[in-house]
Amino acid sequence: MNVRSHVIANAAISPYRKGEIPLASEFIHSLPDDSVTLLDKGFFSADLLLHIQNESANRHWLIPERKGLVYTELKRYGEGDRLLQMTVSPQARKKNPALPEQWQVRAVSYEVAGKEKTVFTSLPAARFSAAQVSALYHERWEIELGFRDIKSAMQHNAMTLRSKKVDLVYQELWGLLLGYNLVRREASQAAVAHLRAPNEVSFKFACQFIANQLAIMAGALSPSHTQRRLNELRGCIGSMFIEKRPRPSRPRAVKISKTRYPVDRKAAPLK
Repeated sequence: MNVRSHVIANAAISPYRKGEIPLASEFIHSLPDDSVTLLDKGFFSADLLLHIQNESANRHWLIPERKGLVYTELKRYGEGDRLLQMTVSPQARKKNPALPEQWQVRAVSYEVAGKEKTVFTSLPAARFSAAQVSALYHERWEIELGFRDIKSAMQHNAMTLRSKKVDLVYQELWGLLLGYNLVRREASQAAVAHLRAPNEVSFKFACQFIANQLAIMAGALSPSHTQRRLNELRGCIGSMFIEKRPRPSRPRAVKISKTRYPVDRKAAPLK
């Protein structure tokens, strides 16, 4: 997903038996030049990350630090900004003999709410400061907002899909992704026309508005009026901007499990 526009650039659907890293490896060829891929820590893999940066021109990656790694500090660029060297595991080199024995990553450490965070990246220190790297990683959260839009605005928070057969599940998922991208594309073009950022358009209102207008256009307008109506539609979407607010910090917590028995939160402790 493009974190600036929330448009889905590529997708893959598979049975649960196939892991996320093999699925992500299939996307590498479609990553554009002059780009940065933001990943969460579950995708930490020397094979995957080196493949991203080495296959094409000026492609980089950014990922949170994986705890427990053994490394050697080679250079210190500044406060909280280091160049590290790590050993590629024998298991990874067995799967891909082309991998080097050692690889280098840049580690940027910064503080958030009194806690130190560290991210690894291939972005060169000569071109990108530590502050730019740390700020960029926080844009990864935008992809979660895109997934939320699909689940809440398009699926109305349904717990399951409607389809019951495997082929129909695939069809329904691809249909959702295509419909989502159509709305995002129209919203992005409307935002650019109004000199605003694409992710500032309310997806929920844009989705409802476009669905209603397409139904009207299909039944009441001749094909010759389609372009004019699309221009009017984009003009209306341009009024659906939302105010961007800083995301509140909500530490992860284990929620109480659902039970059919009543729970009295004010009950006295057992003695």
